[in-house]
Amino acid sequence: MNDAPEINEWFDSMRRDFRRWYLASDNPWRQSGWGSTPERWRLAREVILSAVEHGGAFLDIGCANGLLLECLIAWANERGVVIEPHGIDLVPELVDLARQRLPEYASNFSPANSFTWIPSRRYDYVHLLLESAPPSRHREYLGRVLDSAVARGGRLIVSNYGSRSKSESPIDVTGHLSGLGFTVAGSAAASEHDGFVITRTAWIERS
Repeated sequence: MNDAPEINEWFDSMRRDFRRWYLASDNPWRQSGWGSTPERWRLAREVILSAVEHGGAFLDIGCANGLLLECLIAWANERGVVIEPHGIDLVPELVDLARQRLPEYASNFSPANSFTWIPSRRYDYVHLLLESAPPSRHREYLGRVLDSAVARGGRLIVSNYGSRSKSESPIDVTGHLSGLGFTVAGSAAASEHDGFVITRTAWIERS
């Protein structure tokens, strides 16, 4: 890959930023990139389960300290759905926190750069954020993850978060994926009481 140095520099910068932002506090919410209330956290994150129709192995790319996976397990259980958590993250220190948070599944977490990562297995569900890779490489990145990490009949779940404090709405994930040439199987959004959209998510199925 001729632009490997540029890509490596981009991810090195992201790793430094995540270390600075997420590891600056012992607060588990902040270690997962959240600065508001647990109630709003659930509103903003539970929508991811809209793509989960049955139990299975769930990989969170950019799992941070594992709080999202811990919550998704609990919320899915409330629906009678059992998911097995797996996670990778750029920052080894965050992976260590995820292993401590979910010790029963400690071996399911690894430090890795998802752009170059070669998975040793496939998952029923793979969740990632669009900012997991440079925008100019989204088509290549998402295609690689879909082909290498998602099981047949499984789903690649792609999310984008908004920011109330910055008055930033999430992008149209469905439109973005369609524009890249992917067939979107479904989508969902989470909105606050006044209609402000806080999360958009969409998923692609691997046939």
